Parts: sequence; C-alpha cells; structure tokens
Amino acid sequence: MTAAPRISLALAAIIATASGPALADTEVNILAFAPGFAWADMFGPSGTEKTDKLRAFEEAEGIVVNMEFADEETARQKVLLDLVNETGTYDLVMLGSDGAVQTFSYAGYLEPLDDYLDTAKDYFDADQVYPQFLEANTVNGKLWALPYYSFGAGVIYRKDLFEKYGIDEFPGTVAELEDVLRTIKAGLEADGMDDVHTLTMRGAPGEEPSLDLAGFVYADAGFPAWFEGGPTTPEDIKANKAKPIFTSEFRGGFERFVEWSKEFGPPGIATHTWVDMMNLYGQGQAVVLMPSAINGFAALGGTQDENVRDHTGFAPSPVGASGKPVQSFWTFSVGVSAQSANKEAAYKTLAFLTGEQAMQGFAESIGWPYSTFPSITRGEVLTAKWPTELLDQVEASYEQANPHYFPYIPELSAFMERIGTAASEAISGEKSVEEALNDLQNWAEERMERAGYYE
Repeated sequence: MTAAPRISLALAAIIATASGPALADTEVNILAFAPGFAWADMFGPSGTEKTDKLRAFEEAEGIVVNMEFADEETARQKVLLDLVNETGTYDLVMLGSDGAVQTFSYAGYLEPLDDYLDTAKDYFDADQVYPQFLEANTVNGKLWALPYYSFGAGVIYRKDLFEKYGIDEFPGTVAELEDVLRTIKAGLEADGMDDVHTLTMRGAPGEEPSLDLAGFVYADAGFPAWFEGGPTTPEDIKANKAKPIFTSEFRGGFERFVEWSKEFGPPGIATHTWVDMMNLYGQGQAVVLMPSAINGFAALGGTQDENVRDHTGFAPSPVGASGKPVQSFWTFSVGVSAQSANKEAAYKTLAFLTGEQAMQGFAESIGWPYSTFPSITRGEVLTAKWPTELLDQVEASYEQANPHYFPYIPELSAFMERIGTAASEAISGEKSVEEALNDLQNWAEERMERAGYYE
C-alpha cells in the first residue's frame, strides 16, 4: 500500500457482452492483488471461492463476477497499458488517490461518476461516507473513483519503551517529537538495544515516500508548498504563473523527513517500503512508526512479539511549525474506464464493491480501525475491538485532513516519482539535501515549462 504508505494497487473488470439470449448474465472479470485482503468476504482467503454475499449480488443483478489475482506490479501495468492504449478491455480500474486518480482523470481515461451516484444507491450512498474520502477522489470538481480501503495520518508507537525512557505521553508537536526521538535513541544505545530502532518510515526510491514526505512539507509550511502561493490545480498554477519552490518553502519538511530517516531510522531505510515499515514494527525493531499508522495496524495483525501486541499505542499525527498536522491521507479507490462499453453495469459493480456492505465485510475480515463509513467505524465490530478514544482519534485524523495537501495536477504521478527518489537519494547520502532539491527544482521547472504552464 502507499503510497502509503502507500499501498499502490490495480483492479480491473471486463464486462463481456453475451452472444446468446438477451437476458444472459453479463460477465465481470476483475484483476486485483492480495487474495485474502481485498474483498476477502466475497472471494475467500485464496481469492477463488465465491461467497454467498457475492453470489447474492450476481443473482440479483444478472452479473457473473470472475476474480483473477496477480502480483501488484503486473496488475498495475495491465491497467496502465489498457488505459493508455484506450482499448477498453477493463471496465473498472483500481486506482490510488496519490497520482493515478489525478493523472488518469486529466488524461480522459476515466468516466466521471457524479451522474451515476443515484443509480445504485442501495449499494453505495455517497451521503453516508466520510466526505474527505470522496474529496480525495475529486479532481477539477468531479468525482472519478469510489474509495475502498482508506486511511488518514497517525502514529503507532511502543508505549512501554516511551515509559522506560521517562516519556509519559506522545508529544503533540513535531519539534517536541524530535526531542523525544533523541531521548529514546540515547536510551536504546545506552541499554545496548542495537536491534531496536527509534523510528521507521519509508524511503525507497520512486513514488512511495512522497505520500508521507508531502505531509511533512504541508505541516512545516502550512500549505501545499510545491508551487509559489500553494496552488493545487493546473488552472491556478497557470493563472498565477506559479513556479516550483522545491528549494525554498518545500525544503523545511523535506529536510526534516530526510534527517529523521538518517538519524533515527534503521540501516537501509533508503530502500524501505511500507512492507519494511510494517515488518520492522511487527518484529519489535522499531519504537515509532509514522505518519502512515495503518502500516502499524497491519503489523499488529501478524506480530508474534508480545510487547508489540500488548504495548502498542496510537497517537494523532504531530503538528508542525505551521500549526497543521503532518499528513498522510490515501484511498485505495476504484474508477470506471472511459472506454467501458457498459458503464452502468460497471458502476453498479463498483458501487457493490465499495459500498457499506462491502466495507462491513472488510471490517469483519481485516479488523483495522479504518473505514470509509462512520456507521462502520462506530459499529459493533470495530467498537468491540478498539477503544473509543482510539476511534475518536482516527475520526479526528479524517476531519483534520486536507486530502489535497499536494497539487492535483496531470503530472502528479511523475512528480511523486521524482520527489520520492530525491528523498531516497538524500537519505542514502548519494546526494546532499541541497543537491537533491536543486536537481528536483531544475527537473520541475523544465517539466512545467514543457507542459505549457507559463505561456
């Protein structure tokens, strides 16, 4: 997951038009990854067993749903090629709100969903969803995808080690947290706990670190500090001829992310993905995991370490110098291909896969304290598993979130790739922060000039 961090995913569906009787069922073939995670309540732990819930949908709607799982990269590439080539093989595509939704919608590869929302309201009622998750999938005033697995920012940490080193509560600001991290690091070193690291984040080259790094930038500057004045749309960038500011206002958050990774992170953090974050924390080798706390909850599901299981705490994301919290906001979302030959049937399937019934199944099978529906966050399953205070804090992370804490521009995927790689290069020492940001600035200026933003 990415982004977030991020799990970055792909889903697709082929609706085949039957050549037989007019009332023949429509076949919907879905390509996804992670059997036993995505829609485990519909396709079983292996991804091949249709459940009664799925069969009831098929019978009611005259749709046969066929699931095929592939590894994440293969699935993403198949979807990308289908959209770029406009072949219409896939009706439904699994997206992420950290690049795919923005890039594909501006390119005309996706179908806007606003006019479909009333057509399958029994499955998906947009009025019952946390609005921030819909906002994350809204580009240029239109909704392009529906959210499934989604999360806001937060921190997972070891309460027992905080107490061991005299820290009573998790700090509320970034500056205070930095002091706490230094205290914990000194304590670990004094106790010879060389296999436990103060902090785990993700610094692998490519787009993955950008979801969290942009959150550090936002908290430091107080706005999406990528372009002069903080515009988040192509129209505003063009109207103000706003130039990139990666060597100025962007720098503070970038530098802190890099320095924390280097000073408090484990060896090899410049290659770490969300999987490494999860595994390190689950193995008891990290004290703090942030700002994508979801990866800590994933670790809790499989940890064999009693201290991790029994002494993990959750805290709201700390507030930066601007007074705004570090962000990490993402949705695993699904959209309809603009080339779909059967958009209404595609949307009906989409509504079923992302609706309240589906998210209830996700809560029951996965159990993380995240849902796109308030009714499920406060429902019997999650309230029985998680303290009320924690669920309050999770909801607060949605309310405090600005899903557009980075620009929603057609070039977002390319920018995420370059920003994450720049951070990885600075963390590894391949480049200094200044060199990495100068190179990023030069690339961004050329990229925006070439795209015609300043004509």
